[in-house]
Amino acid sequence: EALLPCEQTLFLTVILPSVVNGPGRLGRLEAIADTWGPAVRAVFVTHSEIRWPALPKSAPCGGYPRSLLSPAPEALGVKRLRWVLTEVKAAGADAIFMANDHTAVLPENLACFLRGVDPSEATYAGRALAQRRGNGAELFNSGAAGYVITKATLDAVDAAWGQPPCAASDGEKWLQGNPGLVFARCFSAHGVPPADTRRGSRHVFHAFGPVRTATGRVDDWFARMHETLPFSEKSSPVPNGLACCDAFSVSFHYVEAKEQRALFAATRTTFSNASAADAWLVEHWPRTGRDLGGYSHPLPRDDAQRAAPRDLITGSLELAGPGTCPVASVG
Repeated sequence: EALLPCEQTLFLTVILPSVVNGPGRLGRLEAIADTWGPAVRAVFVTHSEIRWPALPKSAPCGGYPRSLLSPAPEALGVKRLRWVLTEVKAAGADAIFMANDHTAVLPENLACFLRGVDPSEATYAGRALAQRRGNGAELFNSGAAGYVITKATLDAVDAAWGQPPCAASDGEKWLQGNPGLVFARCFSAHGVPPADTRRGSRHVFHAFGPVRTATGRVDDWFARMHETLPFSEKSSPVPNGLACCDAFSVSFHYVEAKEQRALFAATRTTFSNASAADAWLVEHWPRTGRDLGGYSHPLPRDDAQRAAPRDLITGSLELAGPGTCPVASVG
């Protein structure tokens, strides 16, 4: 039994090019294609031809990953993002999960999350953050952790594209490099702010890899933007340990190819005890900077410090099924 039958909701997962470690991009796409990509209908946005077939005008239920060759240059992120959203909407997507090729997804949990999303309702749901702007806080979703939008979201802003705040000039380099912020401002201006997607106090989408998330060793900018969230006093400080993450978490970020494969395998392996899980991780988890990338952390060598990421990866995280998916409406 499918968690979210295609006939009920056709969702696509758009994989934008990460701005980090361009030379490793193809390896990350290969890892996604070999693991979670087919199940989430991954669509790779590219600027040159790749081996995966193009997304047809009418999106099929199977045969993924697919690709979209962007006519907009990589430097014009706002124009590219608008073109991509126009294409996937025209292809018939009811819901879209936006991510990049450093995002790792637990596909069953994404389908579970989307069961609570009504495609006819405008939705903008992911890992909310906030930054100070003027006298208030400006909320947006982390593009790294990924976020969900619906056809209704795009319908709500269709007429506004190209007009402030739903626009950025080609010369606005910072916004072109952060197109998700332009779209967040656009959505918010049209009544679609970021949703609070936490279950209790635990987040579902994560902007760092599982090791940094579990150990709480996140960057200062992230902690500030997390603590600026107005949702509730539970926003501060950044939770860590097993309190970091909902059992049915959807995504992590800054995950290179080998870590993608290790996380996918670990969450599908049954371990008899913590010692067996520990031994498996020590053997299979990438150790070096080259394999991990510059923004991920290796497993701690100290046994006690390794316990939190080990228990998260091999125990706390669950894969949703038809009988275990905690469906809750999102919005």
